[in-house]
Amino acid sequence: MSDKNANNVDQIRDLIFGNQIKDFEAQFNKLNDTLKVMEGKMTKAFGESHTKLQKETERSLEVLEKKIDNLSSATQRERTKLKELIDSTDENLHEQLMNQKDEFATKLKIMKENVADDNKKMAENMVAMQKEIQTTLEKGLAGLSDDKLSRDSMAQMLLDVAMKIQGTDMNTVLTQGTKTEK
Repeated sequence: MSDKNANNVDQIRDLIFGNQIKDFEAQFNKLNDTLKVMEGKMTKAFGESHTKLQKETERSLEVLEKKIDNLSSATQRERTKLKELIDSTDENLHEQLMNQKDEFATKLKIMKENVADDNKKMAENMVAMQKEIQTTLEKGLAGLSDDKLSRDSMAQMLLDVAMKIQGTDMNTVLTQGTKTEK
């Protein structure tokens, strides 16, 4: 019975609302079809936009990769140039230092030779002076007889020896002494 009641209610509803429901159903079906068409258009537009955006992104990535490669190559070239410049500068500095070292060694050798020559000359002069002093002392002693040596004679003899050691002459000292007194 309940099926009969439900069926009766449906029939009553059809009688009361029948045309309106059919109009609503037609409008809903029309709206549903319009929505499906719009959904298809939107899906297609979204797909096209997505594809276009993906292609633009890929192109931008390719351009960026090329720029990065170019920058990397330029950086590598600059690095190579700088390394060559550093190596060249290092070689030049090394050559200059070696030249200065050689020049210094040569000058040092010449100075050592000069000093050695000067030492040899001084030693020869010392030997000559010793001989001269010895000769002077021997002459002074030979000139002395068995007499006692006076203070004046001894002072004169020592003064002569001192003057010879200094390389001055007694006459020069006396001349300078008189000039100083005036």
